[in-house]
Amino acid sequence: MAASAPTPHATGFPAEGRCGYYVEKKKRFCRMVVAAGKRFCGEHAGAAEEENARKRILCPLDPKHTVYEDQLAKHLKKCNSREKPKPDFFIQDINAGLKDETEIPEQLVPVSSLSEEQLENLIKKLRKASEGLNSTLKDQIMSHPALHDALNDPKNGDSATKHLKQQTCSVPDWMPLFLGHKCHP
Repeated sequence: MAASAPTPHATGFPAEGRCGYYVEKKKRFCRMVVAAGKRFCGEHAGAAEEENARKRILCPLDPKHTVYEDQLAKHLKKCNSREKPKPDFFIQDINAGLKDETEIPEQLVPVSSLSEEQLENLIKKLRKASEGLNSTLKDQIMSHPALHDALNDPKNGDSATKHLKQQTCSVPDWMPLFLGHKCHP
């Protein structure tokens, strides 16, 4: 039976390219990768002899990591825990509801419970409010030549034909070329 190679932890040395800081609580060396030429990872760099002059402090935005005190200003600009700028369309608490009870509108009443006179007044108000609007709607049945063959195919059932009719108004301009059709608008 061949003896297995001893692990770095069993020999008392950290793995190559890994931090040399011994974590007493875990009874093992830190497994973080170190920078070229360094003995300790960024988190345990304070334990290194050559870097004793620089002090590491907790990040004020997220105390789960540390940063060099002299690089704090630079770190605060790029820390992942900083508050990100909100997009232009963002409005704080837009869906939060009413902030206090003074903003509660009058009690809503179903239209079915209105008297005939109240209903007529409501209709007058709605007509007056919509006078300036261009409310004439024009029915348009659009169709794209790329789907004419499929629409006229007798193999397609009613359901398929219904879906094809719905899709004829949303066919992109490149679709006829993709399907091998030459169509002219």
